[in-house]
Amino acid sequence: MVKLFSEAEKELGKISDCPGFEAGVIFEETLGKDWKLRAVRGDLEISGREEEEIRKMISRRLSGEPLQYIVGSWEFFGFPIKVRKGALIPRQDTETLVETALFLIKDTKSPKILDLFSGTGCAAIAIKKSRPEADVTAVEKYPEAFGILKDNILSCPELTAVLGDALDKDLASDFSGYDLITANPPYLSESDMKNLQKEVEAEPKEALYGGKDGLDFYRAVPGIWIKSLKPGGHIAFEIGAGQEKDVTELLLKQGYRDIRQVKDLAGKIRVVYGERGADR
Repeated sequence: MVKLFSEAEKELGKISDCPGFEAGVIFEETLGKDWKLRAVRGDLEISGREEEEIRKMISRRLSGEPLQYIVGSWEFFGFPIKVRKGALIPRQDTETLVETALFLIKDTKSPKILDLFSGTGCAAIAIKKSRPEADVTAVEKYPEAFGILKDNILSCPELTAVLGDALDKDLASDFSGYDLITANPPYLSESDMKNLQKEVEAEPKEALYGGKDGLDFYRAVPGIWIKSLKPGGHIAFEIGAGQEKDVTELLLKQGYRDIRQVKDLAGKIRVVYGERGADR
């Protein structure tokens, strides 16, 4: 076992900055969460089938496939989220959006929340599980990602999933009286898309590309959905690095007030949110 793990770590070191961590994830997926304890006790025996599975997963990783797609799930905000090709992989960056959402609704009883560009549903699920009495709806445009979202909400049956386009004005007109809208739209620019890491290239381009300057969805979404919010309700966006000034200005132009910015754990501004005024 020690030899196999060392071999896995060495191979993964060719493409990863954290080969020991990645090897550990693959071993846990194949052998169970207690594999380290069993190895220390000396009662861990790896079958030929298990060794073959480990080697196949390492080979997939070396080809550039994201580790998250290989193991099929990933933890987000302390909750397991199913992931596979067709939806954006949940990232720690988006936990800042969830934390902001929970802050904005902390004094609201039974809040109504709409999550746009929901993908796997990670943000919507984290909010719903943190505030079980909340009315949470997740909106996703692409059928493949919507299928993953539907799989994930089996663990959160009172969460509503809607197949729809966040740029559809008719869809927006069907929703009203919301306390909060969260959104993690595609925000990579044309130049960003030309410099993607190999792992990110495996993720759906439609979940990444936000137009030439990365701001297309921030131009459109706030105006389309402002009337879906209650007066005093908020819209909160995850943003890309350095987009805070532009997104703030776009929210102001589209009738939002009291615009705030929130930093992530790395000290980068990751979320911008604003309030719908009573006169809108």
